[in-house]
Amino acid sequence: SLNGPSFPDKVADPIIVHPAVRSMLLTQKCFAEGGRAMVYECAFLADKMAEEKAKGNDKAAEDIDDTLGFLTPILKGFLTEAGNEAAYHGIQVYGGHGYINSNGQEQIARDVRISSVWEGTTQIQSLDLLGRKIFARGKNMKPIKDHLKKVSATAWEQISSPASSSHGNLRSHGMQLMKEAARWGVTTVQIGARASKDKDAVGIAAEPYLMMAGYISLAEQWLKMEAAAAKALDKDPNGPDADFYKGKIHAANFYFENILPRNTALLPKILASK
Repeated sequence: SLNGPSFPDKVADPIIVHPAVRSMLLTQKCFAEGGRAMVYECAFLADKMAEEKAKGNDKAAEDIDDTLGFLTPILKGFLTEAGNEAAYHGIQVYGGHGYINSNGQEQIARDVRISSVWEGTTQIQSLDLLGRKIFARGKNMKPIKDHLKKVSATAWEQISSPASSSHGNLRSHGMQLMKEAARWGVTTVQIGARASKDKDAVGIAAEPYLMMAGYISLAEQWLKMEAAAAKALDKDPNGPDADFYKGKIHAANFYFENILPRNTALLPKILASK
């Protein structure tokens, strides 16, 4: 590293001492574990919808179906793009060795590339989210209003907690998520106002808007995981799973400091002129 050898007693330092390598590995971890949590949330909703249908609660089942309809293009569009980025980093970590087939990483990169193309490209998924699911006639933007209410509640739970954990940065991350949720709502209204005069405003905004939605949805999952890890460490800071929980907290810190701020750069693209 730039500070000199980290392990002077060894022939050479492992490449993980370099900040760039750690950044790539943590980005992969954030996308993989946070993305899995997003998928599990939708799987739970699908089970809940089936349960409500079996009980004859058609209205409840329909509401859950609307929520799933709203979240599905975010999962399909955002997570496939995140998967492509993670595969790119997987090659980059190896350097030149990453592009030969002996370690299998180049195969992963080639295989994952199709994910953002089949069953609707990312661009189609983004139009589905913004044009059909959010600005659908008769819905009055109900799916996104309900979703933002849930995201804000997750954030507020950590902001308002009277006994915030000594582990992690739950309150500051809760504040950050709350601000992002508010920006998501305001940006949606701005797009709607522009689209009332020129429908191409939806097409211009759709793809960066989808990515913004994905980063915020992923942040919600990381805040939940951080809160669960902090609670476990408060209970037993030296238990057998302490390193696992500390890893979750470190990854959450990395996500809120390094990945979620990408939304700041997306906003001008969302509101760009024709």
